[in-house]
Amino acid sequence: MHHPAQGTERATGVVLCYPAAQEYMLTHWAFRKLAGMLAREGFHVFRFDYYGTGDSAGAVHEGRVAEWVKDIRHAVNELQDLTGVQRVSLVGMRLGAALAVRAALEGLSTAGLVLWEPLVEGAAYLRELELLQTRRAARTLFPQPEVPLEVRQELLGFAFPRALHDDILALDLTALPAWPATRTHLVTATPKPEYERLQRHLEATGLPFQHHLVPEDTGASAVRESALLSNRVLQTITSLLKEVA
Repeated sequence: MHHPAQGTERATGVVLCYPAAQEYMLTHWAFRKLAGMLAREGFHVFRFDYYGTGDSAGAVHEGRVAEWVKDIRHAVNELQDLTGVQRVSLVGMRLGAALAVRAALEGLSTAGLVLWEPLVEGAAYLRELELLQTRRAARTLFPQPEVPLEVRQELLGFAFPRALHDDILALDLTALPAWPATRTHLVTATPKPEYERLQRHLEATGLPFQHHLVPEDTGASAVRESALLSNRVLQTITSLLKEVA
């Protein structure tokens, strides 16, 4: 939990929704920094680990999408109980963004929803992780035989059971009805066809929505790396949340 200085508190809190374990370590520093920036702007900020990840209870192989969506609801309730804020915004990155959308769709009231480089389609996301796995394996001294993702129970050094694989495979934000939120913000570093599909879908549903393209100046080729090496995207997210607070 990150608290603002006494006397600067806003009436809206923020819950940060991490990506999956395979990307958790890459984003941990950025989420801590974002939480500090938001607290300095008067927000109570709650960071948490999903069931079976980080410091939470449960084993890694027990993680499921439905359980993690419930964790978001519990995090919002905990933030409200501890601080008294009535309105809460969600910031989710990658898989965390898809989980935040599911939580909103299942009735969680949100003042604002920030989707940061979101997982739009589960199948495409899994292909990205598989490509990273292949590249990592190619750099090892003793490469192992390729095992299909749907068979393998591990991915990028973390347990990845078939049940979780199937949960993620079924995710598709462009197939969902409109979810209740004051405004949904899509924050990305580069344009991608999947983000364009999501934008068209949200505009068609009539959901209050804005797409913010925040190019980074680091020169890094990988979006996940470049998005975390600069303050620009963190400053953008902070400004967006201040608008709906």
